[in-house]
Amino acid sequence: MARFLQSLRSVLGLRLPPPASSSPPRPSFTRSGDCDYSIFREGDRAIIHAKVPYLTKPLKHGERTEVSRGVIHHDDIIGSRVWDPIKAHKGSLFRLSLPTLEEYVVYTPRLVTPIYGADANLIVSLLDIHVLPPPSLPPASDGATPLEILEAGTGHGSLTLHLARAIHAANTQPPPIPKNSQVRILANRPVRPYADAAETTSATAAARQEEQAENTEQKQWDEWRAQRSAVIHTVDVSSKFSTHAEKTVRGFRRGLYAGNVDFHVGPVEEWIADQTRQRSSNNNKKAFLSYAILDMPSAHQRIPHVAPVLKRDGVLVVFMPSITQIGECVQLIAREKLPFVMDKVVELGTGLSSGRMWDVRVAVKKSRADPSSWVESSRSEAADSSVSEEDGSSGSSTSSTSSEGPPEGPSEPAAEDNNVLVCRPKVGLKIVGGGFIGIWRRIEDRPQLV
Repeated sequence: MARFLQSLRSVLGLRLPPPASSSPPRPSFTRSGDCDYSIFREGDRAIIHAKVPYLTKPLKHGERTEVSRGVIHHDDIIGSRVWDPIKAHKGSLFRLSLPTLEEYVVYTPRLVTPIYGADANLIVSLLDIHVLPPPSLPPASDGATPLEILEAGTGHGSLTLHLARAIHAANTQPPPIPKNSQVRILANRPVRPYADAAETTSATAAARQEEQAENTEQKQWDEWRAQRSAVIHTVDVSSKFSTHAEKTVRGFRRGLYAGNVDFHVGPVEEWIADQTRQRSSNNNKKAFLSYAILDMPSAHQRIPHVAPVLKRDGVLVVFMPSITQIGECVQLIAREKLPFVMDKVVELGTGLSSGRMWDVRVAVKKSRADPSSWVESSRSEAADSSVSEEDGSSGSSTSSTSSEGPPEGPSEPAAEDNNVLVCRPKVGLKIVGGGFIGIWRRIEDRPQLV
């Protein structure tokens, strides 16, 4: 029908109206002035460029920030242009700017160590996230499903911000963020009611109007959140850390990326179970996550919980401080026969602009050492045993023993003792610091026909 109307339009030279859509268009909200980052506004945080740059607290009329030579009044900053010289009360001049994302992560107050910009950028790059511009209709209207990312371990909110920036183009412009909106605690996020019938008689008309405006603002915000094409679910067991991280995310560029993130408090396995129940009640039992990032203690124990809700070809990322902890993930996936294939293991740290690749796998011993050989005096002999790949092909020589003495347990080795975990850098020199990320792909093999 659309092609016929287009042909009729071109032949007759008529300007026919476009066909009516079966669903209403997606509302687009605008915030005038919020995107003008050339002028300081109240609530912004500014970088003072001194010998040691530092970040101001949120700008507020009547407040001031101490500098090395006097103080700078916020009234002198608000309304001025970025990078204009600002005079301190004792005569010194300072230049101020809005912080970049890297500067913001470094200088914002912290409760935990953040993932710094270089590492966060590398992680997001390895995820290989691609989003499309927001459609004219909500995802539910045209049968599409939103892109959903799980970040288990919110921490400082640094990686949260970098992820939110990566998916920002998928969503429409949000309405103003409600001032009283709070952190989501699993499914029980406290939300102000849209209509409060229990108004007290002592409330003034001005107070009622202000409350109605807040309720309208909250309603617009919740309606916009329900129609997003991409969303990040970030979960942390600490409500203190989650609240602080939400303030951190909202404080960057006037909350530019805050609408892309939902904050949750509680164990990640409880959040997954809660989401599964909610979606099952809506007749949606399919996996819903495209990416899952685990950055928490004992992250490998959460992999079995993530596997059922991660889509086919979905990406699982585990961030660990030690390479042996990545090895624990490899062993668990092999032991539990979870539907993952390893993509890569990358070392993070200063000087590793593109990461250093590591070889982490389960290999099979060519020869079985007698348990009696696992003693201090014969370590060097046992270390000469070689290993091969899981498929039986010849591999490089590596140690099949532990440098900490004989293994604990029964005198006869169990079946899994035939395997040895290989953890070694593939190229380059040793670099101190940073961490390790393991990246797996979710697979779903079709059943073989007999």
